[in-house]
Amino acid sequence: MTKVFQPDFRPAATRTAPPASAAPEASITKADTQDYFTEVADDYRAWSPSYNMHFGFWRLGLNPLRREGMLVEMNRAVGRALKLDQPRPAHQSAERRCVVDLGCGAGATARTLVGDDPSLFAVTVTNVAVQNRIALRLDAGAGVADRVAHIEADYTRTGLPTAQADGAWAVESACYASGTAKADFVREAARLLKPGARLAVIDGFLLREKPGRSAGWLHRLWADSWAVPTLAVRDDFVAALRDHGFDDIEVRSLRWRVAPSALHIPVLATRFALAELWKARGRLSPWRRKHIVASYCALVLGLFWRDFDYCMVTARRSD
Repeated sequence: MTKVFQPDFRPAATRTAPPASAAPEASITKADTQDYFTEVADDYRAWSPSYNMHFGFWRLGLNPLRREGMLVEMNRAVGRALKLDQPRPAHQSAERRCVVDLGCGAGATARTLVGDDPSLFAVTVTNVAVQNRIALRLDAGAGVADRVAHIEADYTRTGLPTAQADGAWAVESACYASGTAKADFVREAARLLKPGARLAVIDGFLLREKPGRSAGWLHRLWADSWAVPTLAVRDDFVAALRDHGFDDIEVRSLRWRVAPSALHIPVLATRFALAELWKARGRLSPWRRKHIVASYCALVLGLFWRDFDYCMVTARRSD
């Protein structure tokens, strides 16, 4: 089982190139994305001291005014979607299971899941070195450093062995892959998962390839500000899952589940912007300014129901 944590970065000469995007993308590169996350790494602490770099999941019993609780609940929603809590055969009950976070940020989802389940070992993948440094510090504080491994790699070409993962997820990270189908991301997830293992993707999705004029403009502003090539088109993404050997595909809208945490944005973003502008004497770097702009855009984009939704997509790697 341990071999899953031994990346192999051989040249990908035998891999096929991902198909071209069905819709035009802005010229956001992987280097742009790395620069963005490197530059704003500390800024995410204002949203979550534990570096939960995503929206929260509200359910009955959670206080909608307490953002961190909802953010952690989103992590647990991932675990439920992967069905990691289901009983296992007796001969497998003592075996450690390996799960993979594709585009982990600072590893918050992995920390939650391995903290809840001693049988899990998590590998997180990010191409942003500073995020792994933050993750290592937080792992130690959470007491899970011996059960999480962080690798610096492109999540569409991780170098991890084939068919060794018992589950994989991407929380607000699949959007950073290319194209409206995110086929390169889906292909790698399919390669990593064992037959019968599950994938969970939580992200924003376009509901049609060509959104309305206002929604299209807002999507482009948001995407450029957060260094995203384009959101996936929901139907294209589902088709890519089928094409790469997934079945039991389910798309669930989380629009109302994330709304309470999204409503924290105006006050938090405004307070953060004013404080940082004051400290920097009105001079923020371009990516830090864009980060603030994107925060407001994310809230407004959610109002375009015909063009956009925030979904959980789950799928099973076919046998």
